[in-house]
Amino acid sequence: MILKKLVLLIGISLAFYSCGKSDPSPKPVTGDNDMVVGSEVLIPSFVGNGVQWGGYDLLLNWTGSATLSTSDWEKLFLRVSYMRPPLVRLMVSPGWNYMAGGQFAPEKSEDVLCKILDFCEQQNIDVIIGEWGHKGGDEIDQNWLENAAKFVDWLLNTKNYTCIQYYNMVNEPNGDWSSINGNYTLWKTLLEQFHQKLVEKNLASRLELIGPDIAIWDVALTGWVLNTQNDLGDKVTTYDIHTYPDEAIVRSGNYQTLVKSYRNNAPASAKMIMGELGFKYKATSDLGIENSRRISADKYASDDSNMFTYDAFYGVDVADAIIQNMRAGYAGNILWDLDDAMYDIDGSGTKLKRWGFWNILGSEKFENDEDENIRPWFYPASLLCRYFPRQTKILNVTLPNKYGLRAIAGELNGKYTIAIVNSHTVDYSINLKAEGGLVVQNADVYKYDAGSGSDFEGEIDGSGFPVPDLENQAFDFSNAEGFELDIPAQSFMLITNIN
Repeated sequence: MILKKLVLLIGISLAFYSCGKSDPSPKPVTGDNDMVVGSEVLIPSFVGNGVQWGGYDLLLNWTGSATLSTSDWEKLFLRVSYMRPPLVRLMVSPGWNYMAGGQFAPEKSEDVLCKILDFCEQQNIDVIIGEWGHKGGDEIDQNWLENAAKFVDWLLNTKNYTCIQYYNMVNEPNGDWSSINGNYTLWKTLLEQFHQKLVEKNLASRLELIGPDIAIWDVALTGWVLNTQNDLGDKVTTYDIHTYPDEAIVRSGNYQTLVKSYRNNAPASAKMIMGELGFKYKATSDLGIENSRRISADKYASDDSNMFTYDAFYGVDVADAIIQNMRAGYAGNILWDLDDAMYDIDGSGTKLKRWGFWNILGSEKFENDEDENIRPWFYPASLLCRYFPRQTKILNVTLPNKYGLRAIAGELNGKYTIAIVNSHTVDYSINLKAEGGLVVQNADVYKYDAGSGSDFEGEIDGSGFPVPDLENQAFDFSNAEGFELDIPAQSFMLITNIN
């Protein structure tokens, strides 16, 4: 049935969680309520929203086994299969992945990395792979560089992985925590030398080098992107940065302006990806204080943790950041991260980096069976992965002037996805329209309304996966009146007829 007007009521007013829902931001500006899906193409061929995966380097110490149990692998693969991420990022290091006793031993990767890559190969998931750090300090250890290139050759030619599409040489080289320690010249030289190794091994045409992979907080580091373009030319064909914003810059919309400044310093014709995306809070803010309190109360949480992955509002904020990145022209996003059990803080195995959708070793190692359950933010994040497939054409959406309200749309083979988020603490009513007399038939409507703590309103099935609130809806935008949508405070909605 074609609906002339659709009113979606996403729950009732809920008691706000004191940290997640307290927002000193201004009241919304009264004005035009029209939200219009346009014909302007922001990204002609989307790479995809995906996740950071991999690690699990301490499994042998933690469980006595070099790999996960069959049941844990099955649980992981089922959940990631639902997400259908078009893109994942996997980082490696010599000690964990391909060196043993000073000898090249890539078979070390069979137990974990190759199982993940086998899955990506089967599921048609593109992979960014790369080195966490380099060897040699202010110089470049040529033996290490050769082995790093040999490992890529082993993955591509011995293991025959075609899913590996991008190579990321050194994580966050601008940081004092990085092996590069902020030395741009060293990083540039390393990229040049690694590219030459790929040429020598006839691999250069099979991988796209991605960079500069810097972590940014303001506009001070745009020079890294511009210098990469000027100095490395076509050696680097895809660009990326990392961001860990706080809730204030995202909810205000200023985050989009920040990341756009980096996109503008990369070649317009090149893809740019958000290589890591998560949230970090100012230490003196309400969320920062509460996050620290929760870390102190959790004997397995390191200081590098976001404890609000357990809270429903976090899913709204993440959706807002993803949508702003897409609106700023980023062709993909990598969410940090999939699973708490992937990384600990220092290799000692005592403190996790808690950032995941779950902790797959909750029962085996971390004394908490329930920690293996899916956390709330999986709901919006998985939908943004699943329903913006690779090669989707990303379309601009004109927004009403309302604080915290964002939207993006995508088209693939004549089918559409529209994602809307309200990260503010007040409800909105908007009028959804589209240019060109667009008709979206057989659409499913998903709704996620963040409540207090981990509570949210949103249908899920027995596996914890999102279920549409409405099915087989028709949106005939040739009607000038559009469709009236009620978008509650801190909520997310996705409309799609993409299968």
